[in-house]
Amino acid sequence: MRRHWILGLLLLLLVQMGRAEGLKMREVFKQMPDSLLPYLSENNRLDFIDFIDSKMKAEVKNRLGGTSEMTVLTDSTLSIRMSEALQIDMLLLRTVETADAGSSEIICLIETFGADSLSLESTVRFFTSSWQLLNEPPSISVSDQNTISSKKMQTILKRDDEILKKN
Repeated sequence: MRRHWILGLLLLLLVQMGRAEGLKMREVFKQMPDSLLPYLSENNRLDFIDFIDSKMKAEVKNRLGGTSEMTVLTDSTLSIRMSEALQIDMLLLRTVETADAGSSEIICLIETFGADSLSLESTVRFFTSSWQLLNEPPSISVSDQNTISSKKMQTILKRDDEILKKN
C-alpha cells in the first residue's frame, strides 16, 4: 500500500513538472497550420528543427522553389528568413494575469515584408496556443510589448546591415 502511495505521488509530481515547463517554440512550430506559412510544408518545418538540433545551417527549399533559412530557435523565439522579401519572427508570450482569467500562453507572429529597408512593413498577429487567431490584441506586459517593437526594428536593422555589406 505504501509503495503505491509513493508511486502515485511521484507520478503526480512528474505531471506537475511537465505542466510547469509550459509550451516550447519547437512544439508550437511543429503544430503550426500550413495555411499560416504556405511557403513551408510540415516536412520543411521538421527539417528546420532537425538542422538546428544538429548544429547545421537550417536551410530548406521552400514550396516556391526558393530557399528559406531558420536563423533562431529557442524555447520562446523563432526567426526565419523566408525569402529576400519576407522575414518571420515568432514569440511565445504570457498574457497579463487578471483576477477572473489568470494568465495563458499566446503566440505572437511578426511578418515583415519588403524588398529594401526603406519599404519594410510589419504585421503583428496573436494566436492562442492552439493557433486560433485572437481578434483583439491580448493584455501583455510592457516588456513583451517592447520585445515585439524591438523585433520589428531588429528586422529593419538586419536588412540595413545586409545592404551595407553588399556595397
